[in-house]
Amino acid sequence: MNRLRICLVTSFYPPFHVGGCGLHVYQLANLLADDGHEVEVVCSGAAHSYKIKGPREGGYPHHSNVTVHRLRCGPGRLEPLLTYLAGGAVFSRPRLKRLLERDFDVIHYHNISLFGGIRSLEMGSAVKLFTQHTYWLLCPTHYLWKYNREVCRSRDCLRCLLAYRRPPQFWRLGGLRDRMLEAVDSLIMPCNYMLDRHRTEGFGGRMDCLPYFVEPVAGGGEGSEFAGLRPFFLFVARLERYKGARLAVEAFLKKGGSARLVMVGTGSMESELKRLAGEDPRIRFLSYLAPDRLAWFYRNAVALLAPSIWPEMGNLTVLQAFSCGTPVIASRVGLLPELVEPSRAGILFTGREELTAAMERMENPRVRRDFVEPARRAYREDYTPTGYLRRYYRLIEDLTG
Repeated sequence: MNRLRICLVTSFYPPFHVGGCGLHVYQLANLLADDGHEVEVVCSGAAHSYKIKGPREGGYPHHSNVTVHRLRCGPGRLEPLLTYLAGGAVFSRPRLKRLLERDFDVIHYHNISLFGGIRSLEMGSAVKLFTQHTYWLLCPTHYLWKYNREVCRSRDCLRCLLAYRRPPQFWRLGGLRDRMLEAVDSLIMPCNYMLDRHRTEGFGGRMDCLPYFVEPVAGGGEGSEFAGLRPFFLFVARLERYKGARLAVEAFLKKGGSARLVMVGTGSMESELKRLAGEDPRIRFLSYLAPDRLAWFYRNAVALLAPSIWPEMGNLTVLQAFSCGTPVIASRVGLLPELVEPSRAGILFTGREELTAAMERMENPRVRRDFVEPARRAYREDYTPTGYLRRYYRLIEDLTG
């Protein structure tokens, strides 16, 4: 494709990222730049302070074709709060508008909940893409996790926000959301489950399914300081109930065998999970690990655990496990069956007993061996950077004629 000028807009961006969406934007920026395009990233300089205190460890280098604009406007954390409430930038609006009205060919929005907001969709005149990394268009809390304790099956948004101790979002009243979405050329969904869910909720307009990509996990030498942990099952996610963190520990405690459980992540349940694990020497808790250090765990795990309770809409950890032939044990919710079942790259489960049984089964080397090549094949066919670029260019060409 001819050289393009592309702008990526996001609330969170490395090293101030809180989840997979920020890493996706970072990897996409470098991928596009390495393919010859001029990329500018516009992100918040304050939004992360509601989630993390400082930058993540590790290096996040950029291609020479990438320019990052990290906007920090207004006193303290006020700008993200006002964006959350009003659905649009306040102090940063003039600078954001000037940036987006540059001569871009493509403006690609990502998580704009605390930076830019829904009103930023009307800025600029390029082809506009909007990737949905969460259920933000449907749910004020992003996750359809009602009252911070259960899957949402019926709307009760005001009471739910009170349970989260969050103020209501006034911009969600009326038809502002739908009017702003009229400026978007394509709503990009990372899976068919998300696309179907938004259609069911009444969203019109063009939607395209563009699965995530990850760089193949590299490294994994024998000299790791953690080599003595093998064999082990791996959990990489926020330590929250909706991610199935407690389910993973409870199911593991019922399991026999010699394998350990390595829990990588931080979150509100960290102390509770450590109490639950008690003195069991088989369970090891690690905080956030930079990608280069985490690579060893992906390559050496018996299997990655993805025991989410809520309907997952995207999971980069599963793709990273696939890239190095590590099988996955995943719950039958949201996107996860879409990743695991067709490829036969792991085991799906429902409930604690089935998760325990799946771990015991996977610990058998002869059983595990049958999932290794299907995992690698799933990655090669669907989740490589090259495959993503091919679909991305095809979409842009289709939109521009």
